[in-house]
Amino acid sequence: MMKKLRKINPLLIIVLVCSVFWLMPLALIFINSFKPHNDIIMDFLALPKSWSLDMYIETWVMFEFPRLVGNTLLYTVSSIAVVALLAPMAAYKLARTKDRLSKVCFGLIIMPMMVPFQSYMISLTRLTANVNLSGTRLGYIMVNIGLLMPLAVYMIHGFVKNVPIELEECARIDGASRIRTYFNIVLPLLKPILTTVVVLDALATWNDIITNQLIVGGKQQAMNISSALYMQFSANTSDWEHALPGIVMSMIPALIFFVFMQKHIMGGITDGAVKG
Repeated sequence: MMKKLRKINPLLIIVLVCSVFWLMPLALIFINSFKPHNDIIMDFLALPKSWSLDMYIETWVMFEFPRLVGNTLLYTVSSIAVVALLAPMAAYKLARTKDRLSKVCFGLIIMPMMVPFQSYMISLTRLTANVNLSGTRLGYIMVNIGLLMPLAVYMIHGFVKNVPIELEECARIDGASRIRTYFNIVLPLLKPILTTVVVLDALATWNDIITNQLIVGGKQQAMNISSALYMQFSANTSDWEHALPGIVMSMIPALIFFVFMQKHIMGGITDGAVKG
């Protein structure tokens, strides 16, 4: 018995304990999503008296979930498509151009990462309103793309430095143009880090609340799922019995997506480590 205890890896125990603490809030959200409001408030830790899906169906109808899912998918797919198209081009050009202007442009692009979002979010909101994009889906998509681009360019820029430039030189010797060299040689090699960027940005867009609230405001037709659920809470009321089923339904696609793509996240971050 003592030998078996000695064989237990302490690191495994730490991981299991951390996993329990991480999963506990998710488990409580799931359990309480089946309870009426009074049971949630009075006995938050207890199991539900019945596992009926009535609250899920009521929430689905009440929140017009098909519209919210459609909005969130539109924001996620359109933002990620633009970032995945433009960020590698910008990062590749900046990484391969060795002059002062390129360094200045790179610094300006990643500068929003160094400044707290709260310091410029009011100016961003005013700018969006001045160009008549406030409260619109297009306005939110454009702002979201701008917020996602700095980190994407930064990560891909570091990865491009690890791509041997000799491959591009060989392609050009064989007569390939710069555009063909980029799409046929460089872009396929960027797949690991590009996949990582897509996954991280997709999850960030799907779960976004602050930016959607700032740009869309109270326009229900343009809200995403997280923003619509957030609107159910105020200083006076908290609609837990509908918010919790909504949270569970909104988490399911994100969790499934993350589980299937997590190996690409770690691989892309490891392969894209910036050289000193």
